[in-house]
Parts: sequence; structure tokens; C-alpha cells
Amino acid sequence: MKLRSLAAAVVVAVEGSSALLAFSGAGGEEHEEQEEGWGARLAGPAGVRPVDDPLYAAECGSCHYAYPPGLLPAESWRGFMSNLAEHFGENAELEPGTQQQLTDYLVRNAAERDTGWIARGISRSVETRTGTVKRITETPYFVRQHDEIPPRVWRDKPDVGSLSNCSACHTAADKGRFDEHSVKIPGVGRWDD
Repeated sequence: MKLRSLAAAVVVAVEGSSALLAFSGAGGEEHEEQEEGWGARLAGPAGVRPVDDPLYAAECGSCHYAYPPGLLPAESWRGFMSNLAEHFGENAELEPGTQQQLTDYLVRNAAERDTGWIARGISRSVETRTGTVKRITETPYFVRQHDEIPPRVWRDKPDVGSLSNCSACHTAADKGRFDEHSVKIPGVGRWDD
């Protein structure tokens, strides 16, 4: 009888510890920077949910990197998609049905609905801003994460050219991973803060 009680107590302790670790990993600031290892597995998706809509990947990815929806809040995506005739100086208009389908995908998977630690950081960083964020590179979270990278490192590199060219330096961007462990700046190499 005592052995069975002891075994039950051990199971309860292990399950309780696992739940506590999972809970602290999901919301604790201290785990947000840990993308690899056990801390990341507890915190959920790597950074943002990767693009998983073939239509979005084809339509938007034909001109530029198809940004994961979790990199912007829903209101920003609605703003982009409502004015594709003036999409950063280009006409990116789509058929109305396609435009609505892509808008729905982006809004459904926007930062405030993505469970990844980067998406949560972006969502929190824009909550107190007034007005819609017009660019991923203007979110306070993005600015804070890239503030130590001097412009000469990216601006003068033809393979990069802009901080909005995520996949040029983030080698696992297609998997939704933007941690510093996967950064390799063309002509510079690996980058750590």
C-alpha cells in the first residue's frame, strides 16, 4: 500500500513540475529569448508560425519574402490588403476573391493569434501604439531586436539591402525561426548580440 502511494505521489510531483515548467515557459520573459532547447519546446512554436498557405506563398512570395502572418497584428494586415494598388510603391492588386482569401489567412494567423514568442512580443509591443503599424520593421519589438546591427552591415550588402529582407540573414526564416542562432549575414557571417 505504501509503495503504491509513493508511486502516485511521484507521478503527481512529476506532472505538477512539468505543468509548472510549461506554464512558466509559455509566459515568462526569461524564456522568450530561448529558441532552441527544452525552453523553446515548452514555449510553443519557435518564433512565429511559418507560412502554410500555398496561395499566400505563391502570390506574395513571387515578389518578396512571404512574411509569416505572426509578424504583424491583424489591423496592419487589413490595412495592407485593403490598398494593394499602393503596396510600397508597387501595384500588387489581386482578384477580389483572392484578395479576400489572403486577407482572411493573414488576419486569422496575425501576431495576436499566433502563440510563438516573437509573435507575442510583436503583439505586446504594438498594443500601446496609436495608429496602425505600416511595416514590420517599425514595430517596437523589431526595432529593439535589430538596434545593435549597424546599417553598414545590411544596407551596403546587395544580398540584403534592407532590414525587411528577413530571409537574407535569417537562414531558418521559412520555418518561422528568427533567433540569433540562425543569423548569417551575407559577407559578414554569423551574428550574435
